[in-house]
Amino acid sequence: MATVFKKGSKGPWIIKFFDHQGRRRERSSRTTDRRAAERMAAKVEADVALRREGVIDPRLDALAEADRTTIQTHIRAYLMHLKAADRSVRTLQDANQHLRWILEQTEAARLSDLNLDAVVKALDGLRARGRSARTVNHHAARVKAFVRWCERTGRIAGHPLQHLPKLQESRDRRRVRRSFTDQELADLFRVADERGRGLWYRLAFWAGLRRSELIRLTWRDIDLGEASITISMGKAKRTDVIPIHPELEAALRIAGPGHPSSQVFATAVTNRTRQKDFERAGLPVLDEEGRSLDLHALRPSLHTRLAREGVPPQIAQRIMRHADYRTTLAAYTSLELTDDAAAIARIAGPTTGATTLCTDRDDSVRVDAK
Repeated sequence: MATVFKKGSKGPWIIKFFDHQGRRRERSSRTTDRRAAERMAAKVEADVALRREGVIDPRLDALAEADRTTIQTHIRAYLMHLKAADRSVRTLQDANQHLRWILEQTEAARLSDLNLDAVVKALDGLRARGRSARTVNHHAARVKAFVRWCERTGRIAGHPLQHLPKLQESRDRRRVRRSFTDQELADLFRVADERGRGLWYRLAFWAGLRRSELIRLTWRDIDLGEASITISMGKAKRTDVIPIHPELEAALRIAGPGHPSSQVFATAVTNRTRQKDFERAGLPVLDEEGRSLDLHALRPSLHTRLAREGVPPQIAQRIMRHADYRTTLAAYTSLELTDDAAAIARIAGPTTGATTLCTDRDDSVRVDAK
């Protein structure tokens, strides 16, 4: 039975009741009129009974309460969730930046304001300003991740952005990287060795490390005895162990090993320094087809060489640490005509006997060897 009382001689009447789960609750009636407060208490008791009997779904109360809360409050809770999940500082900053952007574009004040039409309109505006399909998709992915978390935590009933369209990035690639030639790699390593940066580029190539992974790499991660490198919390958010190439092993033995907890590179090579190294090595920024070379291009260069050497895609996937098998297969389907010619040349031809030439039909023509 809901009752009313006052906490002092002044102020509104307080309604005391037990909710549908049997928990004691108190709620202000916001009135000093006792009769009005008692009528409100009776209504509260009736609402509790309806929820207890299942006539009204109590989950609707939680959803209504969540929608009354400002969307900024939910975003702060989401960022705290990411931090508790040990996401990187960069991930937190990126999520915060993209969510603030979508709020500005949609003028959303509540979760219900973040609907499909409003988000599509915001992303279309981003596309109209000349941003790439990849950039637009990245914005969309951040917003969808937030909304998906709101659904999982019971803040919204469904996923309003489930059918948010995704742009075809392959049709709008702003930067296409190419692989280094053997001579270009040799020139880069020579220039870098002269300036004490050879290990940086060799790790990027022979181990396929990304710049962020190079910066985080410690001597504890390198096991010269087992000839392996352990990469923790990489792009795929897992721990991978990759083999060390003999040339890379020699460079690592010259440079170290250092203290297990110390970073392999006390100072990261900046992009400006990398550009100067490329200039000294005579590496063009763009080729005739508009393809570029940068630090990250060393990684697909290794990937391409694995394909050319006939390394099975399953093994290449482990070496390259690809989360998606299709990414590995991409290098095996983008080899050049020279690779096709080399593959044909490796096929042994007949030296004696007869050769069967296939025609356009199902039959064949027999040619006797002389």
